[in-house]
Amino acid sequence: MGLTVLSFAGAPPQPDNRGEQRATLTPQQSLAQLQQSRGNALSAQVSRKTGAYSFVKAAPGSVIVSANKAASPKTRALTFLADHGALIGMNGAEQAAISKGGAPAEGSELRIVKTQTDALGLSHVRFNQYYKGLSVFGAQVIVHMNDAGITAVNGDFAPGVALSTVPAVNKDGAGAIAVAIVRKGSPDAAASVNKTELALYPQGILEGNGAASRLAYAVEVAGSEQSEQVWIDAQNGTLLVRIPLHKTAINRTIYSPNYDPANPDLFVQRREGDPPHPVPFVNNLYDFAGHTYNLYASGFGYASYDGFDKKMISVYLINEKCPNAYWNGQSTNYCPAFDADDIVSHEWSHAYTEYTHALIYAFQSGALNESYSDIFGEAVDLLNGVDGIGGNNNAQVYPDGQRWLVGEDLGEEVQQLLLRDMYDPDRLGDPGKVSSVNYACGTDDGGGVHTNSGVPNHGFALVVDGTQFAPGNTYNGQTVTGIGMTKAAAIYFRAESVYQVPTTGFADHDTALQTSCSDLTGAQLKNLSTTSPTGTNSSEVITAGDCAELAKAMLAVEMSTPPICATGPLLSPDPAPICEGSATIFLEDWETGEDGWTKTSMGFGTGLIDWEDSSKAATRFFHVVSGLPGGRTGSAAFAIDPKIGEPGGGTCTPGGDYSGSHTLDSPAIIIPPGVTAPQLSFDHYVATEAGVDGGQVEISRNGGPYTLLPKSQYVFNPPNVAFNEAAPVGNNTGPNPGEDAWTGTNLGGAILGSWGTTVANLATVAQPGDSIKIRFTWSQDGCNGVEGWYIDNVRVFSCPVFEAPTLSTGVDYENPDTDGSFTLNWVRPSGAVGPDLLQVSQTSCAPLLSDDAEAGLAKWTTSSSGTGALQWKIDNSKPQHASNTFNVQAVNGVTNAESYLTYNDPITIPAFGQTVLSWNDWDLNEGEDNVFVDVSEDNGATWAPVYLHNRSELGTGPVAFATESLFPRSVDLTIYSSKTIRLRFRFSLGPEDRAGSVPLGWYVDDILLMNDNWSDVASTAGTSLLQSKGSGSYCYRVRTAYLVGSEVALSPFSNVVNVTVAPGIVPAVSRKVHAGTHDIPLPLTGPAGVECRRGSGPSSRNHQVVFQFGQAATFTGATCGGVATTTSVSGNEVTVNCNGIANAKTVTASLLNVIDGTGPARTVSVLMSVLLGDTNADRSVNSADIDQTKSRSGQPVSAANFRSDVNVDGSLNSADVRLVKSKSGTALP
Repeated sequence: MGLTVLSFAGAPPQPDNRGEQRATLTPQQSLAQLQQSRGNALSAQVSRKTGAYSFVKAAPGSVIVSANKAASPKTRALTFLADHGALIGMNGAEQAAISKGGAPAEGSELRIVKTQTDALGLSHVRFNQYYKGLSVFGAQVIVHMNDAGITAVNGDFAPGVALSTVPAVNKDGAGAIAVAIVRKGSPDAAASVNKTELALYPQGILEGNGAASRLAYAVEVAGSEQSEQVWIDAQNGTLLVRIPLHKTAINRTIYSPNYDPANPDLFVQRREGDPPHPVPFVNNLYDFAGHTYNLYASGFGYASYDGFDKKMISVYLINEKCPNAYWNGQSTNYCPAFDADDIVSHEWSHAYTEYTHALIYAFQSGALNESYSDIFGEAVDLLNGVDGIGGNNNAQVYPDGQRWLVGEDLGEEVQQLLLRDMYDPDRLGDPGKVSSVNYACGTDDGGGVHTNSGVPNHGFALVVDGTQFAPGNTYNGQTVTGIGMTKAAAIYFRAESVYQVPTTGFADHDTALQTSCSDLTGAQLKNLSTTSPTGTNSSEVITAGDCAELAKAMLAVEMSTPPICATGPLLSPDPAPICEGSATIFLEDWETGEDGWTKTSMGFGTGLIDWEDSSKAATRFFHVVSGLPGGRTGSAAFAIDPKIGEPGGGTCTPGGDYSGSHTLDSPAIIIPPGVTAPQLSFDHYVATEAGVDGGQVEISRNGGPYTLLPKSQYVFNPPNVAFNEAAPVGNNTGPNPGEDAWTGTNLGGAILGSWGTTVANLATVAQPGDSIKIRFTWSQDGCNGVEGWYIDNVRVFSCPVFEAPTLSTGVDYENPDTDGSFTLNWVRPSGAVGPDLLQVSQTSCAPLLSDDAEAGLAKWTTSSSGTGALQWKIDNSKPQHASNTFNVQAVNGVTNAESYLTYNDPITIPAFGQTVLSWNDWDLNEGEDNVFVDVSEDNGATWAPVYLHNRSELGTGPVAFATESLFPRSVDLTIYSSKTIRLRFRFSLGPEDRAGSVPLGWYVDDILLMNDNWSDVASTAGTSLLQSKGSGSYCYRVRTAYLVGSEVALSPFSNVVNVTVAPGIVPAVSRKVHAGTHDIPLPLTGPAGVECRRGSGPSSRNHQVVFQFGQAATFTGATCGGVATTTSVSGNEVTVNCNGIANAKTVTASLLNVIDGTGPARTVSVLMSVLLGDTNADRSVNSADIDQTKSRSGQPVSAANFRSDVNVDGSLNSADVRLVKSKSGTALP
């Protein structure tokens, strides 16, 4: 495909006197103008990458603008972009240049790549973006049209490009850096440069965040096992991205053992038309390539992978690249055992992708690249009637059948590399939706191309089959009716061949599919065939209903939802949470030099010799420098991370291996008396080679050895990730593999670092009177870097201790409160000045779940799957942890088994506020063992992981077990608001049984599920507040403020006070008159109130229960102890006579059909227990009651002592004592 420089056939569009003076519009302004001029709504999708529109389309049957039907598609497309290019992010000068038929003096131009007219009669013109003659990688725009006008425009255009095209790094230098980077990951690889091209890399377009173009070299590096396109920044030599060129899983000619384009007759095993080969593998490659050809040709009229019958070359590999299968741009290549039909078609579909939408093999576009190969590879598998060792039930999904399994016919060893489940991707560790815990963030595997393909794979499977195989016939809230393979394949191929561009991500894929569905509604489709290339008319017709089902499938997998991946700065730039009124103990800002700090420097392992060369002094020590990055003024300590080609940058080969570390140690710092919780803060800037170069903090206490400050002690901007492991697990040749560190660059594709403040607690390593030293440790592997680590404003400080207020309810609170009016009082601590903030909540009053393992497994169910998995148990053997834990142990040799700890009760997540599950844990096992927290929304029928952790260390496990505390963990469950969930902890033993490792299991404690939904009631200078609330349960808390110098410092929140308001509840008492009226409250909840006084009447068994209404009440009758009784009324009070109540009994007193203005008629009841002599109301009569009554003898009867007047004669004397003694030993049941 050649490139055509922008020009016009026939009369070019006229500049209408605007020329270079054309105003620059925002995309939104351009869209508004179009909608206003056309009078109809347009669909527009904003790109998260550029901020412009990535897709603008007219409604079906309409156009965005009318266009001259007589003009060529190219002219019509150019005219549209000249007038409306602002939609995609073009500026006025770039649009004016199109009007003039040339390139702008400053800015980008568009060059035509391809013009096509499809079977529906629509034309499509593709443009690639260039800047000053250099291609802008992946930036492509397509203009679509019918006879009436322009129907849509879509793609990615990198806006606002303005940079120098003169590189600071030469071509050979970029090649050397790229080769060294590839060799580092595979030191024995025979890597070499195939070609190098200077271009613009629009950083962020692939990665899915804001695009920022960089001048860069695209270096194609070929190794013995893999070929990659390595992008190197042309100004600073930094690695931008690595893109695999072999798309792996995974007229016809079959070659073996390889293919030489210069000698096409060499190694031929079977050509088109040849009889079957004696080796079945050769025939499988031949046959399944034919099945793929027939599928595309019959269904879409597309002959071979270029659309023009190009020869399909397959190679049967027997070499060092095995085990593998891949497309390399010329041929598909297969190692032994990789000859399954879906794998062969998968690799050929990579070829079709390269010649249609040319999806770049990185990040979401790369995941779509993989997915399209899975989609059409599985289509061949389901249609060709050929089945292998995996089974032949293509009508059912796993576990009943093999439908939607990719690679099921391969051997067990190869299945571990390739097996994927398109219908249930999460089952095998791939994401079934964008929010899945299995969604891969970061740059590994080309940005997760093999893993994240699970999302579009699942989307296609749902489009074809719907949710019929999903539990409850629903997935992620969507019930989808499948539209079948013929319709789905037609829609997906149209999106591939018409709408999608090299950088298409998931959201644009969603729009492309729905647009394609709309285009094909009512159109003639072709039947799919794997046996014949001839297309036959299908009776199936795409309808609007089919498009609605496709839209639901896209919602189910969240195709347009941005992934929850960390982007932006590695260090948060937000203000650090440093306490108000803090007192400085130590401060270093480097403005007067090194100030007594000391330095060490030492090579490690393979770098011991090279470390000591002449570049050591300049590159392998901390130095105080100025000219700081990010516009920061002053000086800082700096550890450089040299790049290949710079002094100390290395080559990762003998003579250039700089593996090692160097340190910067503070002077002794004395912790003052009384400071029990010192803290450390420092500002720093991190931009290093991720995973292998970076910084750490260590502490020496009272002259002892330096130890790493645990990640759990950081309260802000902690170490972001652990260093890569050493060989054979990883590639780290530095001295601290597997340890937590600050390493890498800003997230989401940006290269430079940025400043942030880290804060850590030192209480575990520094007590009053201790002498400590702080060590900043820089570690690096053998070669290459980015920029380095800057450190400034190192501060050790103490925080004042502020006491919280004490909150309580006033005497007007009835518990429960019947009128909703009550007072809250609090005591402001000494020194606090206010104002005070009172808050209320209805969902944060108590944990939704709380378990510290001390009560055993009573709240949990343990179970397991697989063979040999152990059950969860209660354990207190973890060193550095003084209490019980929930624990499950791994067993050497046990693989593919799981142990479950499932909470017994369903949990309803509140509708509002943030709900967080937190716990403390420690785990260390083998490389493929994982710990999960799972949530179920269907009472345990299906589970979704919300937390995953893996930790594996060779040789260091026992030491870590003995010295490390449990680590705090948390996961936000707010996405389950208003839903009822089940919760479980899952310990999963993978297929690996690694020699030399010691699996130590999983320890879990302090499980807490809390909702945080507090709202402010008032900020007040007082310490009391009257509340008025309706029926319900509430909780309150309050905090105050202190003045420290001129700073206002806030206290912690107070104790939580719970309040219940129940307007329909009526207070009741047991009333007797003796030296005044004295009432014993009868609580409406909890144990019954105890009447300890003698009753009236002949047998002294008559009592009176008085109900106290808020207003006059009516009723139809009363009972006591289940027997009808008499009553009397006085104002708002109703007295129920409870007669003949035996001692040591509990009765219910009730008023029937009460109407008191608080609601409909109801029965009002209260419990009363009678136990004569129980003066202290502990429900038994014993020496305590006797002693209490004796102590009160002779006192006048009062509200404080009336319970001891048990004979109700109005005085306290020996008669009461004798009566109590006579009842000693009696008790309520």
